Amino acid sequence: MNRPAPSVLWSGPFLLLISLAVYLPPMFQIPLIRAEAMYALIPLEMAKSGHWLLATLNGAPYLDKPPLLYWLTIGAYKILGTSGWVARVPTLLCTLGEIWLTYLLGRRLFTPRAAWLGGFVLLSSIGFFALHLQILTDHLVTLSLIASLYFMWRWQEEPERRWALGFYLALAAGFMSKGFIGLVFPLLISGLFLWFRNRRALYRLIFNLWGLGLLALVTVPWLAAMEYVYPGFLRHYIINEQVLRFLGKRQPPDINPFSVTGFWIFLGIWLMPWTLLLPSALYRYWRESRAKIKGVEGGGLLLIWAGMILVFFTLSSSRIEYYSLPALPPLALILGWRLDRFLKAQRDRTLTGALLLIGLLGLCLLFLIPHLERLCAANRREFLGMFQLLAPVARQASYWIPGVALVAILAGWRHPRVAAAGYGALALMLCYFTMQTLVLLSPHLSDKIPGEYLRRHAGPKDLVIMESIEEFEYGASLEYFSGRHILMVQRQGLPAFPYPVPVGKDYLISPARLKELWTGPRKVFLLVDDATPLESYLQNAKPALTMQGKRLLLNHP
Repeated sequence: MNRPAPSVLWSGPFLLLISLAVYLPPMFQIPLIRAEAMYALIPLEMAKSGHWLLATLNGAPYLDKPPLLYWLTIGAYKILGTSGWVARVPTLLCTLGEIWLTYLLGRRLFTPRAAWLGGFVLLSSIGFFALHLQILTDHLVTLSLIASLYFMWRWQEEPERRWALGFYLALAAGFMSKGFIGLVFPLLISGLFLWFRNRRALYRLIFNLWGLGLLALVTVPWLAAMEYVYPGFLRHYIINEQVLRFLGKRQPPDINPFSVTGFWIFLGIWLMPWTLLLPSALYRYWRESRAKIKGVEGGGLLLIWAGMILVFFTLSSSRIEYYSLPALPPLALILGWRLDRFLKAQRDRTLTGALLLIGLLGLCLLFLIPHLERLCAANRREFLGMFQLLAPVARQASYWIPGVALVAILAGWRHPRVAAAGYGALALMLCYFTMQTLVLLSPHLSDKIPGEYLRRHAGPKDLVIMESIEEFEYGASLEYFSGRHILMVQRQGLPAFPYPVPVGKDYLISPARLKELWTGPRKVFLLVDDATPLESYLQNAKPALTMQGKRLLLNHP
């Protein structure tokens, strides 16, 4: 399919320059938080030990995730040195890759302008922005999914071996990023799309022997090697981490899933401010794709793609707010298509109506924040009370958002391009306020401050213990910034390992053992959460360091 070359304004390189301007500065401003620090710590431990096959976390084997992200991070460490921002370099590359491939796929489906607008909607959505400031394996899964569907589309245009090999290489990357989900999504979406297209010849792509051989060559050796090095790995990885996780029966049950309602609410939050245009865009897109109107011939692919992701996690019993990430690119492309149509119409008031709603939501921001806190705190305890810290940013946003929305409405009432430009400026402004929010919350979601204190003041024989933690992965932030292994207190069965850990590598201790160490002769630093009541012998302990929401206690000042 031949497409005319886009103008400079609607070109891919210009889109990537905007992406770099938006995503590069925050890499250096926000420290690694608890939810992401493990992805920086595991590669660091692997690089120091020289064992690139078996991942370790805090010195103990970590068998839950494939190694592709770890290997990419080790490569970044080797080239740029070891630091928190370097650990985020693979995530930045994933971000640019997701935006670029979304644009390329959009150009195959629509006009260059619609493709560019879809890429801009994606990069300026506050959820895509906020989550891509964190290290997550889900970014690699999303990238590999977009790549596989792009190669699938190119193969159906030109059934050449290079596109088939690209498709299967993307499948292999998805599997090595987060397991079977990296295979299931692209295969199901491609299979359903090809079935609806009623072109059986396209199934030659899914059953391509060269591609299947490439997939096996990449994935099978890793699975076999892991089972050889750590017997029982396959059962844990396939049954516990893949099947039982979907059913909500994974052991240990240390994940607090979001409700179906909460999951869908966060999907709306992630796409803001473009969410308000989504119902109209989906309806028009579905209607025109069914009528096979020129310009939406591939409409079924985007609808199947987004629908498959959202239905899968709606049915899953282990859903987390960011699991909807792979559904954002197709929804962004549909929104880009809708914006392109809006720019061609003079009497369409959809955008100005959405701007009015955004202005009203901005006025209600201080009222909405406590409700968002309750929704987040139901999943993670560390969010309790944190949103009161956001009042200064919320107050600024509560007059800037309505002000900009009003200006955009007045200036763009008769000029669609001006209204669209104002909407885009408002989206970038929301990204800015989102970044300010993360900067304010990061000291509480990260253990950089106590970690750096321990690096300066803790001796080589002193003990560092973490209290009130449900997932052992969340201790990685303290270990990363302190530069030393830590112990964690296990209460009511959590945290717990889902697989056997050698005695010498087990860093989980009982409350009785904590009391024994605390009253013993060795100096003990204990990081506690203010939201959790302390035992009686700790209540009068002198804090070595006091922070909002947590304290670092010391037994022998």
